[in-house]
Amino acid sequence: MPAGDKIKDYDSRVDPDAPPQEAQKQAEKRRKQHNVLGYFSLVQIHVMTLLVVLSSSGLVPLEDLAFAAFTTVYMIFMNSTIFRPVTKGAPPNVMAGNKTVQVYSMVTVSVGLLLPSGYVLGGFVHGDQKALKAAAPHLFLLGCQILSENVAFRNDHVSLPIRALVPIFYNVRRLFTIMEWWKMDATKGEESLGMHGSQAQTLFSADQWLKFGKYLALANMVVWTINLFFFLIPVFLPKTFKKHYEMEMSASESRAKDLQDNKDVSTDF
Repeated sequence: MPAGDKIKDYDSRVDPDAPPQEAQKQAEKRRKQHNVLGYFSLVQIHVMTLLVVLSSSGLVPLEDLAFAAFTTVYMIFMNSTIFRPVTKGAPPNVMAGNKTVQVYSMVTVSVGLLLPSGYVLGGFVHGDQKALKAAAPHLFLLGCQILSENVAFRNDHVSLPIRALVPIFYNVRRLFTIMEWWKMDATKGEESLGMHGSQAQTLFSADQWLKFGKYLALANMVVWTINLFFFLIPVFLPKTFKKHYEMEMSASESRAKDLQDNKDVSTDF
């Protein structure tokens, strides 16, 4: 089968008669041209804008800013020393083609990113400063996680274990911020809505708005607890490490075979 046919779902305009390496180069060039800034998608640009707004507004605690910076530096260190890439090419996606995981990812994005983003915007309308301070740390860390995963999964020089550790690190930290969010929303009343918040003409009444915040925080606590303890740790992490060490063993055997072949050739001479 021509190389172009193998990747025509990736880019239908790749020359079907091109050699494998040339076809891959054409597909990669098309992908970079049609991605915003050649690397980030429109959704990720939106996430970066959200991060800038949240971090510059003073709503994100210093410890969460420090956590994001430390995690980035630590992952770079681990990738270059402990869990080095096994091959020069892109490592496989261990969950590729799993439709259940794709649907599950859409649910987590809706509950964890879209609804909290709307909640923060609604906080401005209602004058609810506590809503802003409560949900902003979770949104900031989730945005950092999305961008970190984007870089890790698109960079061929990032190993499989690092790709697994990034969401686990951020998920653990976000559970603490979500707990603080739920505590704050569970104890606040209409007095937190500001001077005109309780009389604001919006989709939600003051009472409905307060309940929405409580239930949204609780929903995030449930979703991300399940995500950590029933998917990332028992499913995603073992699959990723198993594949990594299988690739490492295969690469070691290949190097040993090449070394033996070179010795045999030199012996013949």
